[in-house]
Amino acid sequence: MDPRGRELPSRHEDWIIESVEDGNLVLRGLDILPLTTSLRNDGVHKFTHNPSRTVQGGTQYGFLSLYLQMFIQQDKITLRPCSRPGERVAPLSVPIAEMMVDLKYPVASGIQEKLEIAGWRLYFAGESQVPGLELQGWELVVENDRHGMPTSFRVKTRPEDLVLLKTRYPDLHKLAGHQIR
Repeated sequence: MDPRGRELPSRHEDWIIESVEDGNLVLRGLDILPLTTSLRNDGVHKFTHNPSRTVQGGTQYGFLSLYLQMFIQQDKITLRPCSRPGERVAPLSVPIAEMMVDLKYPVASGIQEKLEIAGWRLYFAGESQVPGLELQGWELVVENDRHGMPTSFRVKTRPEDLVLLKTRYPDLHKLAGHQIR
């Protein structure tokens, strides 16, 4: 899901079973997000081998059918039960509160430092600019407030409000050898 809690197109990613101990199964994502989660063995319906990807004497690939639906939103994994193994479950909608702030809030609150350390840059954009910037990879900044409520940030200005957005800094290694204008 995106930071606003909207459902993204589903992706099939590789996960590795890191350990199985005392009825707990620990899974670690291998593709885009290096996240881990733990399941009890009663959340697993079955494992089916995938011989077309398995290399003799190497990693064993397969399909893990669960009694649960896994949702990934930023760096958080949540699980919801399925009525039948492997059946798709729609995500719960997550309300996002809006907080009116001033232009100094990202620095004063520590949000800017936290996001910059994680590789993001921030920008206050006019509300009418947001759709176009989202097409260029910018996202609404959504952070949990002190009560755990997902919150976005807005500055009241005229003629339109400013909205706090973020985008990833470019990977400088990918830019090596390219002319920057």
